[in-house]
Amino acid sequence: MKAVIILIQLFLFGTLAATNGPDKKVNCHFNQVPFEEFSNQILMETGVRIYYQEEWVSKIKVTINADSITVLEAVSRSIAGTNLKVSIWNQNLVLLPGENLLSELPSFKPKNDANEAVEEETKALTASEERYITGRKPDVVQTIRIGRSGAATSSGKAKILGRVLDQETGEPVYYATIFIQETKTGAVSDNNGFFTIMLKPGKYNAVFDFLGYENKKYLLEVLSNGNFTVNLKRIVFQIEEFVVHGDRQMSIKDKDAGLDKISMRSIKELPMMMGERDILKVSGTLPGIVTAGEGAAGLNVRGGGSDQNAFYINKIPIYNTSHLFGFFPAFNSDIIKDFSIYKGHIPAQYGGRLSSVFNIITRQGNRKNFTSHGGISPIAANIVVEGPIKKDTCSILLSARSTYSDWILKRIKDPTIRASMANFYDFSGAINYDIQKTQVSLFVYHSKDRFRLSDITDYNYSNSGISLGFSHNYSNSVRGEFALIGSQYDFSTIDRQEISSAYEHAYRMGHYEARADFTHILTNNNTLDYGIGFVLYQLDRGNVIPYGLQSLRYLTTLGKEQGLESSLYISDSYEPVPWINLTAGLRFTLFTPLGPKTVYTYTPGGPVDPRYINDTLNYAKNKPIRWYSEPDIRVAVNFETDEKGSIKLAFNQMHQNLFMLSNTISVAPNVQWKLADYHLKPSSSNQISLGVFRTLAKFGLEASAEVYYKRTLNYPEFKDGANFLESPQVETAVLQGKQKAYGIEFFLKRSNRRLEGWLTYTFSRSIVTINGDEPWNSINDGDPFPSNYDIPHVVNLVLNYHMSRRITFSTILTYQSGKPITYPVSVYYVDGVPFLDYSKRNSYRIPNYFRTDISVAFEGNLKKRKLLHSSLILSVYNLTGRENPYSVYFNTEAGKIKSYQYSVIGVPIFTATWIFKLGNYASD
Repeated sequence: MKAVIILIQLFLFGTLAATNGPDKKVNCHFNQVPFEEFSNQILMETGVRIYYQEEWVSKIKVTINADSITVLEAVSRSIAGTNLKVSIWNQNLVLLPGENLLSELPSFKPKNDANEAVEEETKALTASEERYITGRKPDVVQTIRIGRSGAATSSGKAKILGRVLDQETGEPVYYATIFIQETKTGAVSDNNGFFTIMLKPGKYNAVFDFLGYENKKYLLEVLSNGNFTVNLKRIVFQIEEFVVHGDRQMSIKDKDAGLDKISMRSIKELPMMMGERDILKVSGTLPGIVTAGEGAAGLNVRGGGSDQNAFYINKIPIYNTSHLFGFFPAFNSDIIKDFSIYKGHIPAQYGGRLSSVFNIITRQGNRKNFTSHGGISPIAANIVVEGPIKKDTCSILLSARSTYSDWILKRIKDPTIRASMANFYDFSGAINYDIQKTQVSLFVYHSKDRFRLSDITDYNYSNSGISLGFSHNYSNSVRGEFALIGSQYDFSTIDRQEISSAYEHAYRMGHYEARADFTHILTNNNTLDYGIGFVLYQLDRGNVIPYGLQSLRYLTTLGKEQGLESSLYISDSYEPVPWINLTAGLRFTLFTPLGPKTVYTYTPGGPVDPRYINDTLNYAKNKPIRWYSEPDIRVAVNFETDEKGSIKLAFNQMHQNLFMLSNTISVAPNVQWKLADYHLKPSSSNQISLGVFRTLAKFGLEASAEVYYKRTLNYPEFKDGANFLESPQVETAVLQGKQKAYGIEFFLKRSNRRLEGWLTYTFSRSIVTINGDEPWNSINDGDPFPSNYDIPHVVNLVLNYHMSRRITFSTILTYQSGKPITYPVSVYYVDGVPFLDYSKRNSYRIPNYFRTDISVAFEGNLKKRKLLHSSLILSVYNLTGRENPYSVYFNTEAGKIKSYQYSVIGVPIFTATWIFKLGNYASD
């Protein structure tokens, strides 16, 4: 680009050169004079212009004492010791860094032998000559003509709508980058492969890039507003030749503050329990994200509870993200295209959770050919079938997965386990219809789990969801997306642990949503996002019914509730200068719980307890019970310190109207959700984060350090001994207070090498304070205490070693501080009856957690033309057989209290998984 500017200046001013030009002799007497002043003096005395870029000569001081020397010699002396070279052009002088100006066309004769190497012909060429020849080799650069000749553009710039598709499957390529070399500007494709860029009419060199695809170069001939499509071809990289392309959000320097993305390639290579690829378990190896351990669902992000995270798959909210108590993921990883985690700056389009958003986008299905792939392990099997309904226009994708684990349970010696049953299945399907600027999509999802622990407990739970989407480009700069979404979570439980208190209970939660989102490209440096949404929540908490003739339980009706959440948002992403990116957004939410509902009020100043009820309020169907207005401000600033580093600052305000009724760290199947209501207020939080991010390309390293502080108001905490199955009045078991969370996260990643992976360390604290005006409105005597998921130290190491293109060795090492726990510390007797006295809440910790997993993946042959490709993955979970404690519990034996440690997995687990797909190694 700089050379182009120099040439333009030459053409504009070259004819003004003096007659004698650079050979004219002058007397030079300069002492530490800036080069610019020296150049002006030469021009005044000789008429010879010197062309250069200011940054090239800004540090040059000229010292010359000589008489009767030529202008060319004077300039040569002035730049001695620098990398600048001087060339004569049209009786003027041109300075260029490291090369002379190309004054004539280099020799480029054809070879007689077609196989003769080009290297011999070009090895003696200069950089300018090489660029000239490369740009003129046949088939290197194709020309794309955009718009119509003579068509006017209102702003002087043409608005260009482009699209990037996969050449093999016809699917959109998400987050591919386009870079215009002349303007040093670019754009990124969206979820449907579209991007918008604004250029003045003219010719531009454009480069299209994305990870795993060949980069493509085109000459864009821009005439007026118009559109075009580019198809990118997949490539298979040699181990030594990995090059990261595209997706700005995969670059640690350029990505948004607090955003984490995991490539599906890295997920597929890592060892997993039971041979199942689990994107949520992998996300637990990232900084600031903690898993609850084996046999537990849910994640804790930056000191928040597992109910403070939102999980979406193609916009469908999922309220239980695991199968079989966390042993298996609820999503089939084979259909996932993109996986993003927002935990720092959360875009204004998202709301309703305090900590994070996990956004999963699935593939749309092959639009060219029918294909299939799947996998088989000792526990489960899955298959994906996809193909075109109408070639290049409409595609279908079907995924099914099921377990057959009962045969393992039958072989376990323990009679209780042998008499148990555990299985699950899930299904998803997508149809996508694409007609030029309009896309219509339908996605359905269903999962079902059944578990029976002998004759003790039965669990049945399911997720179901559907989303219907319509997207349209109204112009080359305005795009709208509309969606209707429905999601439902059901569970039923039969508990027979104690015959006298046996019960059955069923629960249902519905989430029904309509939303409209718009993206408006104002300029290449300014983009507006805005939209509106409505969510109707319907909860049926069910009835707790006595089970069996000997059960002494009473029938308890927990009741129904519903609420309406309305929101609108606007966000502006602006780049005032190339080294600053500013995003500012405002989201406003209005939430109201709705009738029918019977609400009890309590004596002012007294405990919220059934004994202190003083009035009853009855609300008719759909009548608002209370209104809660919730403004959220979101700001993120990315300062680019240089081409390899950046500093990022983010501020987030969030509100949450939906809580999980659970006093444990994990998400159990029988967990109930509860809406904010007349008594329970929505929670709100403010979070600020600051990070330093650096790329060390020479070593293939990326590094970051980020600090955060989050303060939450109206944080719900449960009273000691709270039981949510005994009363429909949840307000009698919950108190609200304050929570603060803070921490520092370190991240080191090595990519594109034979040995790659990442190392993370997180120090964090999560402290809760429930300090009411009266003792009954306080927990822990009003003193601060660690939350259930306060885990100060977390270290994760993830490594992949590519022994060859067909063999990859992987390992994961995880260390966590022990979780908080409340211990009994003494016993006292009243009339001979023992009573336990407990410590302050969460003042002790269970032992620390440590686990090592390994796996080896063997790929089949790498022939390009083949019907079926397969691979074998051998993995060992918990290699050292460490008995990591999930919990600590106490029993009274012979008048003494004894403690016991419960470990879910205390032995190494070996799994072999066979994965297959139609096509070759690189096929999707």
